[in-house]
Amino acid sequence: MRTSFLRFVLAFTLAGVSAFSFSACHRKVPETPAPVKAEPPTPTLLTQETVVDTLTAYGQAHPQDSLVLISTSKGDITIRLFKDTPLHRANFLRLADFGFFDKTVFFRVEKDFMIQGGRTDQPNIKIGGYNIPQEIRPHYYHKRGMVGMARYGDKENPERMSSPRDFYIVQGHPLSPEELAANIQEFNLKLSPAQKKVYRTLGGAPNLDQQYTIFGEVVEGMSVVDSIAAVPVDPQQHWPLKDVTMKVRVLR
Repeated sequence: MRTSFLRFVLAFTLAGVSAFSFSACHRKVPETPAPVKAEPPTPTLLTQETVVDTLTAYGQAHPQDSLVLISTSKGDITIRLFKDTPLHRANFLRLADFGFFDKTVFFRVEKDFMIQGGRTDQPNIKIGGYNIPQEIRPHYYHKRGMVGMARYGDKENPERMSSPRDFYIVQGHPLSPEELAANIQEFNLKLSPAQKKVYRTLGGAPNLDQQYTIFGEVVEGMSVVDSIAAVPVDPQQHWPLKDVTMKVRVLR
């Protein structure tokens, strides 16, 4: 009788365990929601009346930021922004933080001269209608690797204000003594002996000196600049036949 009772208890217990196990195995596990990708905030649209105050405040809010990574479809370029061109530094940081450049391409490529980026033929973030007051500094010159902002010509833009988006990186080439002398004469350049030596050895684009604001320089990735400069382009517009895309982020 005791044996029969124990068998009954054991059978009941095993049945209970089986039922619990079945229930546990088929319990509905709540799904973890997919993480929502945070979108960069939309920038306040700037005007010529608000640009200086806005960029000054942005620069003051980010006083230590100076390194920017440009990740292109050809590789990475790291640039250092100059703190003595504060409006241009703040503008580039601001647009990078808003993700503006991530939808743009290098749209003008001229081998042995420069590569220019910041535009797209696709819809992009609106930033307003403004130009940046020039910050041309006599101690910066267009040696290989310097970064500047494009602008309209002197006739329509006598103040030499910069575009807010169209930046360029100098590739350049070493100049012969004759070529450098011709540039000095044609553009009335005032170059120090050290600057002349750099143009003859490292290379650059002296024809741009004191005409455009230089606001940074490449500290790593000039081989990538050379690679971009070598891509096939439309012979009229110098737009690469295959888009060279980019993503830009501030290194903090």
